[in-house]
Amino acid sequence: MANSFCCFIFLSCLIAFTLAASKRNPVTLSEGGYENLLIAISKKEPESQDLIDNIKEIFTTGSSFLFQATNQRVYWKSIIILVPTSWPRRDEYKNARTETYDRANVVIEGDDGPYVTNIMGCGKQGEMMVLSPKYVRDKVYAENRYGRRDKTVVHEWGHLRWGVFDEYPTPFNPKFFVSSRDLIEATRCSEAINGKYVENGAPCQADPKTGIYRRSCDFTDESIRQTSQTSLMYKQFLDSVNFFCSSNAADESKRHYEEAPNDQNKHCSRQGTWDVILNTDDFKDGNNPPIVGDINTNPTFQIVQYSSTRRIVLILDTSGSMAGDPIAKLRQGMDQYISSIVPTGSYVGIVTFSNTAVRKANLALLDDQSSREDLILKLPSRTGGSTSIGSGVLEGIQVLSFDQDPAGGFLLVVSDGNNNFNPDIDDVVDEVVNAGVIVDTIAFTDNADTSLRILSDVSGGNTYFYRADTDSITVLNEVLIATITDRSDLENQDPPISLFSEALSVSFSANTTGEVTIDKTVGVDTIFSFTWLDFPIEVTLNGPNGISFDQSSEEYDLNNNDNIITIRLTTTAVSGNWKFFITLLSSSSQFQSQIVSVNVQSKQVSEDDPPVTINSFVSDPFIDYQKNPYIVVFVFATKGNDPVANADVIAILEKSDGSDDVIELYDSGTSADITKDDGVYSGYFFNFTGDGRYNVEVKVRGNQNTAAISNGGNSRSYPIQGLEEEAVMIPVDMFERSASGGAIQVTNHVDSDIDFFGPSQIIDLAVIGVSYERQSATLQWTAVGDDFDKGKVFEYDIRFAETFQGISRNFSDADRVTFDDVINGDLSVIGEPGDIEEITVRLPSRGDEVSYFFGIQAIDDANNTGGLSNIIAANLQYIPPLEPDKTDTAMVLYVVVGVVGAMGVVMMLIIIMYLTRRRRNSNNPSATGNMNPAYA
Repeated sequence: MANSFCCFIFLSCLIAFTLAASKRNPVTLSEGGYENLLIAISKKEPESQDLIDNIKEIFTTGSSFLFQATNQRVYWKSIIILVPTSWPRRDEYKNARTETYDRANVVIEGDDGPYVTNIMGCGKQGEMMVLSPKYVRDKVYAENRYGRRDKTVVHEWGHLRWGVFDEYPTPFNPKFFVSSRDLIEATRCSEAINGKYVENGAPCQADPKTGIYRRSCDFTDESIRQTSQTSLMYKQFLDSVNFFCSSNAADESKRHYEEAPNDQNKHCSRQGTWDVILNTDDFKDGNNPPIVGDINTNPTFQIVQYSSTRRIVLILDTSGSMAGDPIAKLRQGMDQYISSIVPTGSYVGIVTFSNTAVRKANLALLDDQSSREDLILKLPSRTGGSTSIGSGVLEGIQVLSFDQDPAGGFLLVVSDGNNNFNPDIDDVVDEVVNAGVIVDTIAFTDNADTSLRILSDVSGGNTYFYRADTDSITVLNEVLIATITDRSDLENQDPPISLFSEALSVSFSANTTGEVTIDKTVGVDTIFSFTWLDFPIEVTLNGPNGISFDQSSEEYDLNNNDNIITIRLTTTAVSGNWKFFITLLSSSSQFQSQIVSVNVQSKQVSEDDPPVTINSFVSDPFIDYQKNPYIVVFVFATKGNDPVANADVIAILEKSDGSDDVIELYDSGTSADITKDDGVYSGYFFNFTGDGRYNVEVKVRGNQNTAAISNGGNSRSYPIQGLEEEAVMIPVDMFERSASGGAIQVTNHVDSDIDFFGPSQIIDLAVIGVSYERQSATLQWTAVGDDFDKGKVFEYDIRFAETFQGISRNFSDADRVTFDDVINGDLSVIGEPGDIEEITVRLPSRGDEVSYFFGIQAIDDANNTGGLSNIIAANLQYIPPLEPDKTDTAMVLYVVVGVVGAMGVVMMLIIIMYLTRRRRNSNNPSATGNMNPAYA
């Protein structure tokens, strides 16, 4: 049972994660034509018809090439281009409906790219394609750097739509390997790709320490005489390359090279790119076969633009179940949302619902603090009656429709119960779709209607969960901030960034203290807020420069009605550690304590030094435990457009029973994480305790090793001049951030004592050294967990064979590495997940044409396995010592000549000084006292 279920789990790692990209705009495919592809232009880009014209050219020519590369199967039929709100309105621009920048499939931004962020694994859609404005505008630059733009954009489409990986060597993969032919070969696909091995103008030398060519060796592909037709995921700029490689191709020039140690083989179990593509929903079961006859592959383009202002209607539950603390906490959250989170210039309305809906406020412009305070006065405080979410939604659409098209407006629906009064949620779905509004939903308790998510799903909105039976509203504040920051492109102003969010216990016996790091990239419009339910408090805030704020300060605001203290800094906050002190005032509470929610937000200081920002979500927000009993939590950490590496990242999963689980997330390129140093931190969670909703909150902190990477590791097209081998690491100051990761809804949970979860697959097995003298190879890999990335594995099963197929096809029959074979290291000492494991193995023989292939799988104590790792080879033939490099020799010669010359100059100076002194002394004998005649 355990083994069979483990097999299911392992395959699920590869194929089950389909909903992480659900926030993205859905691209449909019908009769070979992709429709509704959304391309969005960054708000930082000035108006440019040339930019739009080039987008059209790239995707028109790309559509024709896509049709060719897929053997006449698919092309781009219709494309929507979303232009920024900052651009002047033109007659040809249509009103955007649910199209927003955060949901775009392709974005035009930054100064890097083209690349795709792929976090889900083999065969699963990537997050988005990024094309830099320079790449789009400057065709000469683009084609000199990456080759034809139509081929490059199809390469990236392979990452984005079909989840295939690069087949060239990355800085994290070997450039060379030993093949089954006992030859040192370049990492490439197809095997038919030919070229020359050159190092500093001379033939490459094999290194006796590694058994392969040195990293400084380059494989130069033949360009004129190249005949291989694949692979587009290798080097798309090669003229002869026009197709994806296939494991079953009869034509050698199209055949996949399964031995090459590239990302495609590592992540896709050695399948060819075309094999993976044909197994996606686009083509499996005979979908979208080759199109016979002539067809126009030119896509149609529609340009849309969002309204110049953000329009939001709050749809708030005031049914009887919201009485008491729930309505108080709802008011606290909405007070801060209106007063501090919604961007200036937005329009906000309020609708409440119980048996029926009541319009509390039409859309009101929030242009100053006074207008915000006026709207806060209209927040509900009374409760009673049943729950008709549907009526609230319909009334919200009416508010958005007043004197204008509702399309592009937002409804924020908050409810704690089931819809038990008509109309039902299902009854209003068509109205939501037809209106073109976006609906975000917050389940205010675990008892909230499960159909709330339908409203978000059909409209491109987000679903959140807040467990209102807690005393803290920190999670609610994070959720409310996320509804704005996830769509920060809608305004030409900076969104708030959540720096700190904690629920602290405060007692009468002692002050409660806390500390917040405000880094130098933020500090504008900084707000400290403190909320509580019962007993009054006082707060003192001390800055790093000695400044202090308390109840006597102008910046200090006490809202006794809703129990909120807000400290708004009127100048840019000084960077450093800010300390706050909370005092419980009421004498009647001397033997009691209460929870105080503390939230700190701020905005960036300058576009020239962008702050670290984070975005988080889960692989699947809707879990059927019987089919897929785990999720992966993802956190994107970026500084501007650069990924942030080596940060400390945790996810806190709040369960419906009130308990929390904390998991660490890593950007290591192992286990749940696909790519190292791409700024995406990942980790598994499977400790579900029952049906219901689970909230996800993430926290990120910088440390002394945290850095932004200017050429970080995303899946990208190969530049003609080659990849930069060394990442450029730019240190990042200490910082802290917090954010909502959304909600998870679990159904069909079953308690079981059976260990269903196996270890993760090891994907970074490497030969880091060989020794002809010792007849050995040194292996290295990253430790995985007993259950995915949690706990220690029970043992490693390492095997070797004399052929690649001896491992890939017959692993169980290959020779197993035993304790007696290990001459350095210890197989019985298992590291923690993420530790580096290393052993040196003595092998049976050495000599000409002797090489061994290795594979490894981790096994837990229930005999679940993590699947076969990547396969690597060790070259045990004799390799003579490296000859001195000519460049190095010349450099040594220059140094020697320079040193000798310098010594000569010094000796000459000493001689001259000696002769000069001697001459002086000879003219003045008394100066030397009694002179020895022997030295005269």
